[in-house]
Amino acid sequence: MAGELKIGLAGLGSVSRMILPNFKAVPGVKLTAVADTRQEPLDQTSAQYGVETYSSVEAMCESPNVDVIWVCTPNSFHAEHAIIAAEHGKHVICEKPMALTLDEAQEMVDVIDRNGVRYVQGHSKIFDQPIRRMREVIASGEIGRLIQLNTWMYKPWLSGAPRLDSEVDFHMGGGVLYRQGPHQTDVIRVLGGGLVKSVRGNVGRWNPDFPLGEGNFTAFLEFEDGAIATMAFNGYGYFDITELVWGITEGGGMREDALPRKERFGGAVEADAKYVWAGARAEAERSQERKHQPFFGLTLASCDRGDVRQSPDGIYVYDGDGKREIALEPKGPGRGELIEMRDALKEDRPTFADARWGMATLEVILAIRESSDAHQEVTLSHQVEFMS
Repeated sequence: MAGELKIGLAGLGSVSRMILPNFKAVPGVKLTAVADTRQEPLDQTSAQYGVETYSSVEAMCESPNVDVIWVCTPNSFHAEHAIIAAEHGKHVICEKPMALTLDEAQEMVDVIDRNGVRYVQGHSKIFDQPIRRMREVIASGEIGRLIQLNTWMYKPWLSGAPRLDSEVDFHMGGGVLYRQGPHQTDVIRVLGGGLVKSVRGNVGRWNPDFPLGEGNFTAFLEFEDGAIATMAFNGYGYFDITELVWGITEGGGMREDALPRKERFGGAVEADAKYVWAGARAEAERSQERKHQPFFGLTLASCDRGDVRQSPDGIYVYDGDGKREIALEPKGPGRGELIEMRDALKEDRPTFADARWGMATLEVILAIRESSDAHQEVTLSHQVEFMS
C-alpha cells in the first residue's frame, strides 16, 4: 500500500457519528467520500470534512479516490453494500452484524474471495487489549486447560435510548441479539479458540412497548475441545453491569457515582429525534476522559489451574499463588478495525476479524434464536479457528 489509505463511509446515520472523529486519530488513513440517501447530512459532512459526496453506495464505489468502503448503513443493507463494494474492487469494513442470514454471509465471503479484497468485521470488542491478553494467557497453558467461560452484560439498550423501528424489529436486524450479541460472541469465541460446536439458547421479548424487540438472551455454548461457555445479555435497563466492574463503562470512562433512573422510551422514535440524540451522545463520549481499559460487561475465563478476568487497567490472573495483575498500555486513539485494515494492507497479510470469522459469529447468533424457537440444541458447521 502506497500513501494514505482512502476511506469511503457508507451511511451517515447514528453509527457514523461515532466513526467520523476516528479518521483524524489514525495516521495513514483519510476520509475521502461519504454516501447517504439524504442530502442534508451529505452537505454537513462535506462542509466539515471536505469529502466527496454520493447519493448511493454504488456511485461512491466508482470513485478512484476510495480504497475502502466502511459499511455503516442499516443492518438489512450490510450484505448488499459490502458485496457492491467488493465487486468494485474495494476493501470492506462492515459494522456488525455481518448480515442477517447465513446465505447472505456466504455470498459476501464468496465475492470477497473472488475479487481478492480484504474484509474486516467492524465494531468488535476483540480489538480491545484485555481480551487479546486474556487469550494469550489461556493459550499459553500457564494456568492449564480452558474449561469454562462466562460473560454477563446488563445495559439500558432497549428502552434507555431512542430507537428506530429498524433497530428494534428483529426481522430487520434489530434487537439485542443482532446488535449486541456479536460483541459477546466475538469475545467468547476468541477466548475459547473460535470453534463452537453447538448452541442452546433462549431469547426474550418482554417489553410490551417493543413487541418485536428482542431485549434479552442467554446461551450455552460448547466448544469442539469440550470447553463450555455461557453468555447472558439483558437490555431492559434496570440493573447496570457497571456496578460489578468498578463503575467502568464500555469506553473506559467512569460512570456517575449514582445511577438514577434514566429516561425510558415507550416506543420507536422518528429518525430526526434519533439523530439528534446520537449526535449528542457521540459528543459526550468524545469529551469524556478515558481513564481505564474499555469494559463490555463482566467476563471470566476458568482453566483447570486458575482463572483470568479483566482488571480496571489490564487483567487479573488467579492461580495457586494467589492473584496478580498484568497491566496493559492505555488504549490508543482510533477504532481498531481501521488500524487493522491499514496495517494488513501495509504488511500484505490477511485481516482479522475477516469475513469467515464474521460469518461464524453470525452463525452463533442465529443459532441462539433457532434454539430458542425449537427448544433444542443446534449444531454448528461454519466455525473457524482463532489464529492469533
